[in-house]
Amino acid sequence: TYETKDRTVRFAKKQNPYSGESSWWVEIAQIPAAPEDADLEAETSSGVEPVIDVFKANQRLQEGLGGFCPWKALRSLGEPGGEKREEFGLTEPAESLILELASGVRTFQIGGTTFGPRGRYVADDETGEVFLVAGQALRDLLRPKSRFTERSLHTFQVKEVARVKLLAGPREKELVRPESYEGKEQGWADSRSPEETKDLYRNWIRKLFALRPTDYVRPPEGEEAGGCVTPPDSTQELRLMFYSRKKEIGFLTLYKGTDEKGDATYFACSEHSEIVVKVPKTQVETLLADLEDVLSD
Repeated sequence: TYETKDRTVRFAKKQNPYSGESSWWVEIAQIPAAPEDADLEAETSSGVEPVIDVFKANQRLQEGLGGFCPWKALRSLGEPGGEKREEFGLTEPAESLILELASGVRTFQIGGTTFGPRGRYVADDETGEVFLVAGQALRDLLRPKSRFTERSLHTFQVKEVARVKLLAGPREKELVRPESYEGKEQGWADSRSPEETKDLYRNWIRKLFALRPTDYVRPPEGEEAGGCVTPPDSTQELRLMFYSRKKEIGFLTLYKGTDEKGDATYFACSEHSEIVVKVPKTQVETLLADLEDVLSD
């Protein structure tokens, strides 16, 4: 957990209910500034929740957190006295890093920045020892979204899929990959004519796997992150199930909703995203328009 005066960034591992594997998640709480008026502060100090941003982290985060286990300093500065601690920005530090380890909790106060390579001074709460550390890893943790957001809807590749089941309202269809096309992206057919491959299906599958999340949708208040909890008034447009030759390996559900201006917006949820994500409007509308040809062919 990285804490500042106006923000808390928490990194925690959670188990995927679909695959059973654990992944890192990031939760950002933006703490609102205290009102200048004392009476107003008294009125708003209770029951006001910070703005929360929740998203799944990519492999880069695992690599980044690996730099803290062990966390190696550039050098140790011992246990400096008052003047030196003030010089290092550690008399009233505005930031702290809390590491919850199997052996217990370790807390480090984050001080000022050095000139040049922009190192940071940190003090170990447990020992009082002060260190100079590389600053980039801390900056990445404090502003994690651009660097660490997971941008994939699936962990499997299209060539691993042998069958896709499409459900759009009362209509459904199955697309299959003939065994002669095993391990190749091209070659999709209607399950009723499994050897008759068509460019129509291949191109649609290709567009489907080009879809990427643009952002994660924060679960409604009172809801824990996990599960496809859709925004109010959204409707399901398409549900897909993906299978290998032996078993189901994933799913994808597309939803249509509206934004604050009343314009159409689109969401998705998959076995890998775990919660609802936003997806590009143009891509989804093209996919749904082409779906009509796929279903009616």
